[in-house]
Amino acid sequence: MDYDQLAYDLQHEPGVRLLKAEHAALIISFLHRQFKREQRIAVPLPELAERLANTLEALNEQTPGRYPRPAAAYLTEWADEHHHFIRITTPASSDTPFVELTAETERAIGWLEELHGPPFVGTESRFLHIVQLLHDIVQRSTEDPLARLAQLEQQREAIDQQIKQIRETGIVDDLYSETQLKERFFEACNEARQLLRDFRLVEERFRDIARALQQAQLQANVQKGALVAFVLDADAELKSSDQGRSFYTFWDYLMAPSQQEEFYALLDAVQGQPDLQPVIHEGRILQRLPMHLLAAGEKVVQSNGGLAEQLRRMLDEQSIAERRRVRAIVSEIKQTAFQLASAPPDESTFIELEGPPETHLVMEHGLWEAGESISLGAPPVNADDETPDLDELRSLHTQFHIDRMLLYQHIEALLEVRSQVTLAEVLQHYPPQKGLAEVLAYCTLAADDPDHSIDEYETEEIALPVATPFGPEMRTLTIPRVLYQRR
Repeated sequence: MDYDQLAYDLQHEPGVRLLKAEHAALIISFLHRQFKREQRIAVPLPELAERLANTLEALNEQTPGRYPRPAAAYLTEWADEHHHFIRITTPASSDTPFVELTAETERAIGWLEELHGPPFVGTESRFLHIVQLLHDIVQRSTEDPLARLAQLEQQREAIDQQIKQIRETGIVDDLYSETQLKERFFEACNEARQLLRDFRLVEERFRDIARALQQAQLQANVQKGALVAFVLDADAELKSSDQGRSFYTFWDYLMAPSQQEEFYALLDAVQGQPDLQPVIHEGRILQRLPMHLLAAGEKVVQSNGGLAEQLRRMLDEQSIAERRRVRAIVSEIKQTAFQLASAPPDESTFIELEGPPETHLVMEHGLWEAGESISLGAPPVNADDETPDLDELRSLHTQFHIDRMLLYQHIEALLEVRSQVTLAEVLQHYPPQKGLAEVLAYCTLAADDPDHSIDEYETEEIALPVATPFGPEMRTLTIPRVLYQRR
């Protein structure tokens, strides 16, 4: 740690300023209760202001006049450029502003959480975790096929030995004790908190690029090509960095339906462990971890999308300015032409046309002419003389109705336990009863609701029962990927 850098950070770093703030106890305890204890990524500003007002009222009853200002004034101060403890944003899909913690505040709260410490320090689980990481580094870094085969053979031999022992004795003797289970449970909770804090750093990186783009846009005589190159280079640099590659690899892993199902199954199994029931309330962050990860990851992806949107608006503004400049030049040329028309130059030629002028008069257009008449080769058939087929009449009479509300309830039922679900997963839980028409109705629900989406560049396969002369058969259809998301 460099002396000058430390002196600057201790004076200007928002996280350090938060710890040294006059009302640090109020700010940190209130933000920790609203965001960390209740496991929320973002809180609506009106709701947060109301809760802060109740907190200030309770504190002022203990010490009258300690916090004289209204709650909205404190929140505005905490979000300004000097403090930067919280961030107030308004999503594109809502008119209500939301409050989020900044990366600096996340680090400050995390440091205080570590200061108070877990119920006990799990030295064994941490050491074994270090050993496992070292094993992974050694095994996944060797390019020697013989060395890798020796490692895999050793692992297989150990697994075969365990299988043999269990089959012979019928006893599983390598179970964790209650203390070991608690150690690993608390370590998983701490890792989850750290993971959610790290998301803020990635999101801040995208925001830094956006701010740099705004500063570059304000420079004089800036070229559109230079701005586009700057954004593309910055985005490519971020995605190719260790942080960017790690995040997008994690995001692809998290978005895979099979990985989500496996993760939910693991969480359910952990929640049902009898030895963990006395401390299971400490793991509320694990219960909501998938939802928090998806919400935090979506914010990072949206920050990247917001950067592209900002670039598009900037290019549109420059295009509008360019069109205005062209119109001004054309107007100037017209004025010069009118001046020359009244006083043409004597010695120089104003304009030359190659060849005779081409004229197109209105009277040159041809008049309307009647088209060819259509003659029928046979007289119309009298319907009274034809007996309609019974199957055709039954198909006209036997109509069915698609209950869109029922389909909507199917989607909402799955979104209560997941933050997003695909159409294939909906049909897996609620098989279609009315064929392709029901599948199309599900698609219209996604097309009519801005919270849902249809990705025409990605596809998914669904199994659909189809009626045939030989009975119902299952057909596999390939459709665009339909994604329903929780509001």
